[in-house]
Amino acid sequence: MPMGYNRILGDSTKPETARPHRVGLGGWPASITDARTATLDALLSHLVVSGYEGVEFGAASFARYFPGESLTAVARKARQALDKRGLACFGATLHPSDEVLRKLRWQDAVAEEMRTIVDMGGQFASVQFFLHPDYCNTGGLYREDEDYLRWCADRVAAMRQMAWDMGLNFYLEVHVDRITEDPAGCCRILDLAPCELNGDLSHFLFRGFTKGKHVERIVKHVGHTHVRMARFYGDLSAAVPDPKADWAAKGSTWQMFQLMKPALAQGLSSRCVIGESGPMHLVKDTLTQDALLVPLYRAMARYADAAAQGIAIKVDEPGDLKPWG
Repeated sequence: MPMGYNRILGDSTKPETARPHRVGLGGWPASITDARTATLDALLSHLVVSGYEGVEFGAASFARYFPGESLTAVARKARQALDKRGLACFGATLHPSDEVLRKLRWQDAVAEEMRTIVDMGGQFASVQFFLHPDYCNTGGLYREDEDYLRWCADRVAAMRQMAWDMGLNFYLEVHVDRITEDPAGCCRILDLAPCELNGDLSHFLFRGFTKGKHVERIVKHVGHTHVRMARFYGDLSAAVPDPKADWAAKGSTWQMFQLMKPALAQGLSSRCVIGESGPMHLVKDTLTQDALLVPLYRAMARYADAAAQGIAIKVDEPGDLKPWG
């Protein structure tokens, strides 16, 4: 069940257990300069052809298609364009820095961004809460600073309430260089400000964080997810040119599915699986790479759909489920 005032999202005409998980594209893969992003029509055509049902984009992701317009106007026009193609904006990610969150009346900037999510028809706000620069690249040293953790939790609780007051679900994203990067530190923040997480578990997989009480607790708090392939002890954004062969060989696709299984087995409250192959490391053509992974995202959605209805699907070996046929 969702935590606090988070709700089961998706098709409100269906019972909560029967609301299907949807597959969308995140903003990062579409941030590249490419013929498929050159115009809004080209981008939306790519989404439809590739089998996505919507996006997790903030209004800023669409701003380049409406030069000179306010973000409020961009949000309204982007929503209209999505609606015409049968697509949806599921929600958006916010990226508040430590510096911003220490300013007087910092809430105003965050609330304004959340309001544009509502304007676009989105139903959730996912937050990447940046670590203080002094704690970046310190191996999770912040977990020992109780005063800092309490300050972070106060800000999380405030943003969580702001989202709920606007009728949005709230998720805190698991991510390196954010207050969720260290499993123990993340769990202490969950003690102080309980919330659901956006489980971008690639950030754990590439570092080899796959078990232990803190990882297990974090996975249980996952109510939304970003998915990209990560190479175990390697690339955070890994290229997988032949996903079908990779799955059969228990490569990155298989490893990600296995790590996600406990979260999917609860059903995601966002009812969304968001592809987020990023333009880094060996991934150059993010849109093609992510589209190749849509069958994996759909397999995750099917697994979560079944779990939400109390049906356990056995996926212990690659032959048990074949996303690419």
